[in-house]
Amino acid sequence: MQRFLTMAVLVGVIAGGAGVAEAKVVGIAASPNPAVLGDRVRYTIEVGAYARLDAWVSAAGFQQPGYGTLPGGSWSYECCSQPTSGTPAWHYRSDGTVVPGSYRFGAVTRARGTFLSSALVGATMATTWVRVT
Repeated sequence: MQRFLTMAVLVGVIAGGAGVAEAKVVGIAASPNPAVLGDRVRYTIEVGAYARLDAWVSAAGFQQPGYGTLPGGSWSYECCSQPTSGTPAWHYRSDGTVVPGSYRFGAVTRARGTFLSSALVGATMATTWVRVT
């Protein structure tokens, strides 16, 4: 009976993934969310791998973002970007490979609506929708 219980617990742990650490390649969050027109939204990008970092913020909803703690790179304006659901976007691209860690920057809201922001590390993308009232 004890052997059966041990096997049942082992199968449950394996099937449920309990205790298994999963590394996150990239994540993006915005605060406050929802935001009010004219608010400065603070973005946080979590990077878990050594790779180039790209970020997109909807230019329809936000003024050009600042650099905050982003590693060396630059912001550019591009039209109709898929990572912002087809709206014009502010696109940040790092100059090279970034170190895993947490990076922050801010952007001031300029229009009401719901806007998509994205971050890409390697081939992994994370997104967040920001509502502006």
